[in-house]
Amino acid sequence: MPSLKLRTPWNTPGIIVVMVITLAMNVSAFAQDAPNLPNTADRPRHQQSAQQHDDSPSPGIDAPAIPEGMTLDEVLDYAASPPPDYFPHLVPDDRLYAFTLIDLLEYRVVTDNTPDHLGWEAQGWIGGDFNKFWWKNEGEAVFDGPDEGETVTDLLYSHLITPFWNFQMGAQYANEWTADEYDDRWSGVIAFQGLAPYKFELDNSLYISEHGDVTFELEAEYDIRITQRLVLQPRAGLGFAFQDIPERDLGAGITDANLDLRLRYEITRKIAPYIGVRYRSLVGETGNIAEAAGADSEELFFVAGFCFAF
Repeated sequence: MPSLKLRTPWNTPGIIVVMVITLAMNVSAFAQDAPNLPNTADRPRHQQSAQQHDDSPSPGIDAPAIPEGMTLDEVLDYAASPPPDYFPHLVPDDRLYAFTLIDLLEYRVVTDNTPDHLGWEAQGWIGGDFNKFWWKNEGEAVFDGPDEGETVTDLLYSHLITPFWNFQMGAQYANEWTADEYDDRWSGVIAFQGLAPYKFELDNSLYISEHGDVTFELEAEYDIRITQRLVLQPRAGLGFAFQDIPERDLGAGITDANLDLRLRYEITRKIAPYIGVRYRSLVGETGNIAEAAGADSEELFFVAGFCFAF
């Protein structure tokens, strides 16, 4: 039988060399035929780029259209003129508002032999955001026993000078009566009323009476919220006289001090019943005048009432 001859295998290293040479020749040819690609060396520097940007022409901007039959000056004058009467007000900041607060309306039970009486304090205003007509009224009257009492009413122009303070000026009418006597007086008023830091409400008033007597009153109050509806309110008031006023039984200096403590429950934000105590003391020369006349210089009241607003 004829012998079978084995085929000689390929020369593997030689084939690899041939393939590498062919690939290198193709890459060289592609590099010669390809276009020049950008590189970092061809990029302009920052100053050159900025110069090219400045030298480039600006895009065209069309001038705004002017209504037919009008010049540019006429258009500008019309734009600066007030709006026609039939235009609505964009911001209605000249509206009138009104508010009334009955801060105290209470029955006062005295711990000594003095008759019980009714006491009240109220204030309100009508006006705009900055200028208002502001009124204040307070007093007390005895209904159980002798017919006597007193009231004071302030009629004021009020101007908002800061977001929390009002400057007020105007007149005060005060009267006092007993069963067989009636007395009244007019005074000029200068006052500052507002909210101090930490939410202390202050009301400071200087009075000059028609007889030239000068007095000053300071009132302060603060709300301590125990809950959203239960509020404890301490109040304090001081009175001063700059000279002796015999017809009003006032001596120069501090004349009186009132310390109040009330606990109210706000059924709504506009109505709240309360209970509390009130301590009143005549101080200094005024206290001596009261004691010399046989009156008490100190009084303690238990109070119950309500406050409301509308």
